[in-house]
Amino acid sequence: MDSYFEKGIKLTGTLWVRGSVHFDADIEGQVYSSDHFIVGQSGHIQGDIRSHNFTNMGEVTGNIFSENKVALMKDSKLAGDITTYHLVIDEGSNFDGRCKMIDAPPEAKVEEPARTTKRSAPKPKTKPGKTDQLKGSGSWLKKASMFGFAGLILMGVFVIPKYSETDLEAQVESGYSLLQENRFGDAEAQFKKALEKTRNDPRVYAGLGEVFLQKKRYNEAVSQFKRSIELKPSNVDYRVKLASAYHAQGQLKEAESSFRLAIETGPDNANAYYLFGVFMEEKGAQSEAIGSYRKATELKSEFYQARQALGQLLVKAGRADEAAQEIALALKQDNNNPSLHLTLGKLLLQLNKGDEAVPHLKKAAELLPQDFQARIKLADWYLEKGMLDQSLESYKVAASLEPKNAQVQARLGKIYHDKKNPDNALVAYGKAVRLNPGDAESQYQLGRLLVANNQYKKARPVLEKALSLRKDHSPTYYELGRALLKEGALEEAEASLSQAVKMKSENIIYLLALTDALFESKKYDTALKNVLKVVKLKPESTKAVFSTCNVYRKKGYYTVAIGYCEKAQSLSPNDPRILNRLAWLYAKKGVKLVRGMEIMEKVLKANPNRPSYLDTLSELYYVQGKTDEAVANIRAAIKLKPEDAYYKKQLWKFKNVVPKNLAPPVPADKAKS
Repeated sequence: MDSYFEKGIKLTGTLWVRGSVHFDADIEGQVYSSDHFIVGQSGHIQGDIRSHNFTNMGEVTGNIFSENKVALMKDSKLAGDITTYHLVIDEGSNFDGRCKMIDAPPEAKVEEPARTTKRSAPKPKTKPGKTDQLKGSGSWLKKASMFGFAGLILMGVFVIPKYSETDLEAQVESGYSLLQENRFGDAEAQFKKALEKTRNDPRVYAGLGEVFLQKKRYNEAVSQFKRSIELKPSNVDYRVKLASAYHAQGQLKEAESSFRLAIETGPDNANAYYLFGVFMEEKGAQSEAIGSYRKATELKSEFYQARQALGQLLVKAGRADEAAQEIALALKQDNNNPSLHLTLGKLLLQLNKGDEAVPHLKKAAELLPQDFQARIKLADWYLEKGMLDQSLESYKVAASLEPKNAQVQARLGKIYHDKKNPDNALVAYGKAVRLNPGDAESQYQLGRLLVANNQYKKARPVLEKALSLRKDHSPTYYELGRALLKEGALEEAEASLSQAVKMKSENIIYLLALTDALFESKKYDTALKNVLKVVKLKPESTKAVFSTCNVYRKKGYYTVAIGYCEKAQSLSPNDPRILNRLAWLYAKKGVKLVRGMEIMEKVLKANPNRPSYLDTLSELYYVQGKTDEAVANIRAAIKLKPEDAYYKKQLWKFKNVVPKNLAPPVPADKAKS
C-alpha cells in the first residue's frame, strides 16, 4: 500500500492518485487512479472513478471504469454503472446499476483528467523519488514528504481544486502538483511565474525550496525556505522543510536547531514532533526520538504513523510490550487500517505471541487481499507451528501475488517435502533455484530431493553448485557422496563423504555412508576401522552392526561375522537381508544348518522370488550333501535372473562340472550371496 486516507478526512474536488491507495475518507468529486484504488469500509465517494484495478468495501455513488478488474466485496454498496474487463462480486454486496464488459484490458493506462490549468497530464513515475537518494537523510525525507504545503498532498496523492487559469492560486497549486509528479523543471518554471505576480507569498518560496531540495541544490533550497520563514515565521512546515534541507547537506546541528525552532513555534504541531522523532532516531538519539514520537501521539491521538514509528522504535529499545500497546491503541482508533494490523501482527510474532498475531495478520489479508507481507507472515507462522495445510494455502496465495519470489517457492518446496509430495517439492525447489541461483540452501534441498528420487546424474551438478556457494556445509558433501556412490564414481564418493566425516567426525550417518563407499572400493581394512567407530558410538545401530558383519565376511572372518550378524538379527528380528546373510554364513561355516534351514524357509515364504535367497538355500542343501535340492533351487534362481553368471557357476559347482569355455567357480569363502 503506497497511500492511506484515514477516516475523518473530507475532500471536495478532483482526486488524482498514483500507486496503490486505501481510501477510508469522504470525497465529493471525481477520482483518477493509475494503479489499484481500494475504498475501505469507512470510505464514501460521490463521483465517478477511473482506475486500473478497483476494490469497493465501502459506499460509492458514481460510475466505475476499470481497465483490468473490479471487485465488490461483502457489505459494500455501489450505485452506478461499471465498465471493466473482469468483475468479481462477493455475496452480500449491494450493486445498483449496469455492467459493460470490455473484450480485453486496454494497453493505455488511466489518463489524468483535464485540469483547469492548461498543462499536460502528468506522466507515470518511472523511478523512485529523489528524496530517497539524499545522502544520510533518505528515509527521513521520504517520511517528511508526506506533509505538503498547499492543498492536500499525501504520499504521491494530490487534490485538484478549481481555479481560474490566470489566478495566482492556480499557479501555486500547479507547481505543487508538478512536484508530486517529479516534474521538477516544470514546477520550478511555474513557481517562478508566480514570483512575477508577487514577491510576498511564502508558499512560492517554499515550493521553490522543495524543487531545489529534490534537485540536490541544497544551498538554494536553504535560501528559499529561509525566505518563506521570513514572510511567515509562524509556519511550522516551512521550518521543518528548512531542517530537511540542512539535513540533506549534512549540517546536522543546523537541522536539529531548525527542528527545535519548529517545535517552539508550533508546540501543538504533532507533525513537527513526529518528523523530529524520525530525525533523532536516525541520529541515534533513541530516547529523545521515543519522547518526540510519544508527544506527537499525545497531541494527535489518531496519528497512527507516529504510533507505528513509536512502536517500532520501542521494539528496538527492547520495550516490545510497550510497542504492542501503542499499536493496539492505534487500532482502537481505526480498526480497519490494514497497515496497523500488519504491523501489530509482525510485532506480536516477534514477541512469540503467535496466537495473538494471527487474527491481525488475517485481518490485514482480508482488508488488503493483494498484500504480500500479510500473507507471507501468516504462512510463516503456520509453518512454524507445523500447520502444513494452512501454511500451504497461504504460501500459494503469496506465490500468486509474487510469482518470482524465490523464498516463497523454497518454502513451498519444504512444505511439499514435509507432506511427502516429492514431485511438487522438486518443482517448487526447481523454481526457487532458477529465480535465485545463488541460494545455497535451495540448491542443497533440490539436490537432496533428486538423490532421494534416484535422479543421481541430475543431483550431482546441483549439489556441486551448492558447495560452490557454501563450502562448509557437511550435509551437502554427504548427499553428493551418496549420488557419486550410486553412479559408481567410488573415488569421488569417498572423497566427498570423507569431507563430511572430517567436518562431523561423530555423525553416524556420514560414517556409515563412508563405510559403504570404502566397502565398494574393496578397502576392507579402512571400512572396518570406520564401521567399528560407529558401533562404539552407537552399539544398538542395526545398520552399523550388520555393516560390520559384511566387512568381516569379505575379509574371510566368518566366525566373527556370524557373531555380528546374530547381534544384528536380535536388533531387527524380521529383516530378510540380515536373516539371509546369517543363514549363508551358517552354510559357509557348516554350523547351525537346521537353524539356517528354518531361517530360509521363513524368508522365502515372504520373498519367494528373490534369487539371492534361493542361492542361500541351495548352499545349505549343498553342504548337507543334498545335491539334487541344491541344483533345483539354483536352477530356480537362474530362471529368475538368467543374465547373472554367478548363479550358473553355483550350478556347475553343485554338479561338479566345469565347462571348458568358462572360468572355474569362485572359492566358497569369496562367493557372492
